Amino acid sequence: MVEYRLGYFATSLCGHDKGRIYMIVSEVGEMVGLCDGVHRCLANPKMKKKKHIQMIRSEKTAEDFPAIMQSGDADMQIRKAVKKVGKHIN
Repeated sequence: MVEYRLGYFATSLCGHDKGRIYMIVSEVGEMVGLCDGVHRCLANPKMKKKKHIQMIRSEKTAEDFPAIMQSGDADMQIRKAVKKVGKHIN
């Protein structure tokens, strides 16, 4: 069974945002809330079914996630983290 942790990254597998990288910021049943800090912020995360994303594990980011959420510039930190992961994948 796959564990979806807050702070892991995910790539969208289908939809108009196919291929876009997000950070998992919430989990509700079979849905996860995704944020990239640009198109989707913490105030309005994109909700997607778990079967429609490919998870990218990042233990360091998952450990730092509570600190990111409590900071005043969480969207900016998420944007930088997503951009950094995108450079390593592509």
